[in-house]
Amino acid sequence: MRRQDLALTQEESLALIDEIQFAILCLNDPADRPYGVPLDYVRQGDALYFHGSKEGRKVNSMQEHPWGCAVILGENEIVPQRFGRKYKSVIVEGGIELIDEPEIKRQVMTLVVTRKSPDYIEKGQSVIEKMLDRVLVYKMNMETVSGKHGL
Repeated sequence: MRRQDLALTQEESLALIDEIQFAILCLNDPADRPYGVPLDYVRQGDALYFHGSKEGRKVNSMQEHPWGCAVILGENEIVPQRFGRKYKSVIVEGGIELIDEPEIKRQVMTLVVTRKSPDYIEKGQSVIEKMLDRVLVYKMNMETVSGKHGL
């Protein structure tokens, strides 16, 4: 990062990742074209987990180029009198693994339900069992984490 004076600490970056839980995942598609896709995720340890279909441009891109960049934007406000913007953002880069093992998928999807819908755990478990064979889980190893703020 060029402007070290604007860097977030590691703790601040992880807190923003945990708070937002929504990113734009940037990939190279099989034709080497850039491809960005918005997605929900959960973080556990040094990994982001997300789920999706077993087919399509996203999964094809990750199979061909198993490396991605997740862009997470937190607070964002124009400050006219300062001719700038108040913001916080984090960029996470790392390798991506496709997971199709039922028990690991169940564990990750249970984590998603627990964090995002804690009042609906029982119903969430039912949905997980219905969807288990139709989705893949993706694990993005957080090899670099870089947070920044403005103003």
